[in-house]
This record gives sequence, C-alpha cells and structure tokens, in this order.
Amino acid sequence: MARPTELALAESMAARLCHDLVGSVGAVANGVELLADSRSRPDPEVVDLVAQSARQASRRLQAFRVAYGTGNALPGSGMFAEVRRLANALCEGGRVTLDWGAPDGALENAATKDAARLLLNTVLMAIDTLPRGGTVKVAVAVADTRLKVGIEATGNHIGLPEEVRTMLTGEVETVELTPRNVVAYLARRSAQEVGGTFVFTAGAQGCSFAFDVPAGT
Repeated sequence: MARPTELALAESMAARLCHDLVGSVGAVANGVELLADSRSRPDPEVVDLVAQSARQASRRLQAFRVAYGTGNALPGSGMFAEVRRLANALCEGGRVTLDWGAPDGALENAATKDAARLLLNTVLMAIDTLPRGGTVKVAVAVADTRLKVGIEATGNHIGLPEEVRTMLTGEVETVELTPRNVVAYLARRSAQEVGGTFVFTAGAQGCSFAFDVPAGT
C-alpha cells in the first residue's frame, strides 16, 4: 500500500481527533452556558450533563494520547493493564461491553510501548464498529517470542465504512487517506514498522482484528 505524505497523515489525524472530541466538548460548553443563564439554583440534570460530558472528553483524551501518541503516557510496567483500564473507562455506561481478562505477569513482561499503543488503537476501532452496541472480546498470548493479539467485535450491526475495510485489508495498493480511515492506516503501518502483521476479517454480525508483533524481553 502506498504511503501518504506526512502532511496528509497529520491533516487526517488532526481532523479525526477533532471529530471524535467535538461532541463531548460541545456538550460541556452548552451545559456551561445553560448554567450561566440560570437565575436560580442550577438544574441537576444540566449539572449531570456537564459532568458526564467532561468525563467522556477526559477519557477520550487519555485514550487517544496513548493510542495515537508516542506512548510516553504509559507506565514503565503494567502497560497492558493501563490500556485495559483506558478501554474499560471508554465503555463505561455505554452500549459496548468489553470482555478482557486482566493481563498476567508473563504478558506484561512481553509488553512493549509499540504493542500497547497498537492494542489500544485496535480496541478503539473495534468499539467504533458497534454503534448499536455489542461485545468486544480481547485475547492476548505470547508464543515463540511473538505477541499475538485477537480482538473480536460482535453485535447486531457492524458499522464499518467500505474505505475503512479496504484500508484494513490492504486489498488495493493505493487508498486515499481520510479522517475516516486514518486510524486503520495507522494500525497497519504500526504493525509493519515493528516487523509484525495485521489481519482483518468481517462477517454478517461481527468482525475480527488480529496482529502479531515481536514480544519484549
């Protein structure tokens, strides 16, 4: 697959992040305006709206900083546990249930920043494919010095634009980069950069993401 220019990648990523955050931040701004206009005791429902929207924006920012950033926000140990915490926080109170057992010591020893970032990126994509709700199941294992990850998203409706599917499967050599498919491009590119592979398959009621990368030592 042909690589986009650095400028195109930066523009698409910035547009995607703004799109994903504008709803929560806008709700906070609207709620604050309502509170400012209140001449009496603030409406509890408005206060709750502001609080929920602020929490959602904060959780998204924390997850995005790890998934799409340098990984410096990750702890020195327990990286997969932190990724799991961030993913659980995003699903809290929503329609998607996260099925992911706590990582054991062997997995944490095999974790690298690259693997942790790619894992969270892929979990975020899996969550996004379930607009009407469902379950995201995560399985991580170590075999032959390789870290193997499988993520399944199942639900009544899989919302995945064709351009994202094409980017994930790499079926064509050149795909125009857009805010919709930039995260998929980043996942495949991240796996390739560290000597790994990334595989995506889709069915009627679900889809699966799988990647394997070198394990840490």
